[in-house]
Amino acid sequence: MAVFLMLSILFNTGFAACYKVAARRNANLHAVNVWMYVGSTATVFIYILLKQRFVINIKALELGVAAGFMVYFATLSFFYHIKYGQLSASWTVISLAIAFPVVASIVVWHERPSGRQVVGLILILFALLLFGRHESSTAEEQT
Repeated sequence: MAVFLMLSILFNTGFAACYKVAARRNANLHAVNVWMYVGSTATVFIYILLKQRFVINIKALELGVAAGFMVYFATLSFFYHIKYGQLSASWTVISLAIAFPVVASIVVWHERPSGRQVVGLILILFALLLFGRHESSTAEEQT
């Protein structure tokens, strides 16, 4: 688990650095987003092809594709909000990438969450409520 966490931090930091470079060069963020996901998908396919044992789990594949689309649009929303609006809710939604696998394991594979996972999910909901309230009041003040 610690290795997964360290790799997640490393790759998410690299991901954000790529967007920062793209934003400074005034690149089209839609194009940058598409090519980053094309590269990620190609890397996964190469890994799958090189793996000696190939097993397809349809539920995991469907979940991965759905999560990929959600992260694609969440990332665009995140960088739009960095440029033009409030960041708090966008950052919280991006941070949900950690919660999605936990929720999916509960719903799809009927796993029982640990006490820490339950507390984490409750705190995420609480954070979403707090940040959503801040953004809605800020939007009303601007109009």
